[in-house]
Amino acid sequence: MILMNVLLINPPLYFPNSIYGAIPILLGQLKGNNIQADALDLNYEFFYDILSPEHLKKTLNELKKIYFFNKYFSNIKILRYNDKYCLSQEQIKKQNQLIKSFIFNKQESIIKIINSAQKIFKILPKDCNENNLKLFYIALSFTLLPYYPSVLKIPTDQNVHFYEINPLYKYTYEDIINRCSNSKRNIFVNYFRNKIKKVNADKYDVIGITIPFNECLYPALTLGKILKDKTNAKVIMGGIDVNIIQDSFKKHPEMFGKYFDALMTGEGEKSIVDYIRYRENKFPIEKISGLIYKKDNKIIQNKIEFINDIDTIKPPCYDNIKFENYFAQSIQIEFSKGCYWGKCSFCYNSFQKRYYIKNPIKAVDIIESLLHKYNYNVFSIFDDALNPNFAEKFADEIIKRQLKIKYACFFRFENSLTYEKLKKLKESGLYGIFFGCESASERILKLMNKNIDLTVVERILKDTYKLGIISDVAFITNFPTETKDDLMQTIDFIKRNEKYMPNAKFSTFYLLKNSPVLNFKEKLGITNIKTDEEFSNTFSFTAPGISAEEASEILKKYNLK
Repeated sequence: MILMNVLLINPPLYFPNSIYGAIPILLGQLKGNNIQADALDLNYEFFYDILSPEHLKKTLNELKKIYFFNKYFSNIKILRYNDKYCLSQEQIKKQNQLIKSFIFNKQESIIKIINSAQKIFKILPKDCNENNLKLFYIALSFTLLPYYPSVLKIPTDQNVHFYEINPLYKYTYEDIINRCSNSKRNIFVNYFRNKIKKVNADKYDVIGITIPFNECLYPALTLGKILKDKTNAKVIMGGIDVNIIQDSFKKHPEMFGKYFDALMTGEGEKSIVDYIRYRENKFPIEKISGLIYKKDNKIIQNKIEFINDIDTIKPPCYDNIKFENYFAQSIQIEFSKGCYWGKCSFCYNSFQKRYYIKNPIKAVDIIESLLHKYNYNVFSIFDDALNPNFAEKFADEIIKRQLKIKYACFFRFENSLTYEKLKKLKESGLYGIFFGCESASERILKLMNKNIDLTVVERILKDTYKLGIISDVAFITNFPTETKDDLMQTIDFIKRNEKYMPNAKFSTFYLLKNSPVLNFKEKLGITNIKTDEEFSNTFSFTAPGISAEEASEILKKYNLK
């Protein structure tokens, strides 16, 4: 009998809010089907490792090889840049300013960073004050200096994932591939080479890597290539970003076997189990839902089959996860697939024509079992939008069993979300809700197909405030045809209700490659759609209305950015 040993990896790079929810979900599926599996959160470990005194000392030594420092670090001269890229004089000037600006002006600054960065990172979840965050960011910038012009894009708050960017590279095939092997421009090359030795990656038969964001793509491919070079494991990749840019992968069969062996699209809970059974000679590869693989030098993609019985999905597994390490400390759990509304014009779920949800009694069974197993009572329910009818029955059962838990979830602004229902949810442990309002312009809401009533929105916000439930509300700027007047309607709405929603957040509209908006681009005046960066998950485009830059300036004026 062939038995597989599986490792699931969450790669860098985004803010270490929590372990990405897909990893515990898939780990739970594997273990629930009696498959030996482990999980590794390399996103968290990357931060922890590179902020260690040992790594920061190595960084300083590397910088001394690249630059000449005089006694007081006040004069810096470039000594070498012998890779394919040449920095312009303006880039060199910016680089020198960056190095001098807060790191090399005093030798004491370096000593402080080296001795305290990792300690600061460990206490950030408990003491996320401005001084600690500042030193955290400075330390990260310091460790990236040998890879200049790579820099970190810093978020405005700890709930936004940040990433490392390098203006020398785009999301073209050539740049992605070149970057994956360039140890002088890619901090992950040497880091992953050392890391896979320490975790004994060669003992695993199958290694799965999730790619949740486009910014994780090149680190994931870097890791995949190293694993293929240094181990005998089969490497599979999946995640939201793989689903969005799958056509780009299929155009490059040469990547299969070199960076990964197969890609998973669709719902991975069943597919990953079936893939392991295939490796054990117990399941035909042709029937693995959504699998993309190479056979006889041809790329084959199996049909996606949705999971019809959600009760077959096992509870998530958080074994060996230290919740105290993360900023948002919770057990993430999902009770439904798809969205019961599923019609928003900008949303990926508008293409996923299915919705099913667990029985609320069984959902509480899972909550109770996780509560006892991990002795941890904080949960995040990350269904795309929790059905209010389900939520009420769910709350009734929690109250009936007298479970002492806290949980947050996503809701739509529905009139059925009454004060009485919210009061019951609060009693059951609900402490926070994430809403997607997107705009307060009736015209834009209609184009988005949101189907929400702004008077209902205001009523719900006042009700949650009165009940002590925190409401995080998301808005989108520069949706095609949005005018300054449309944006001002949203700003006026927020200012009028800021007492009830102190956590209003704005994001920029991006034209995702699988966005339903593409189906009526003519109606929105979307033109000049460019696909030159084939591994980006968005298109560049032009459309009538205010630009992202104009929207940002207006928001800054009203202290909303």
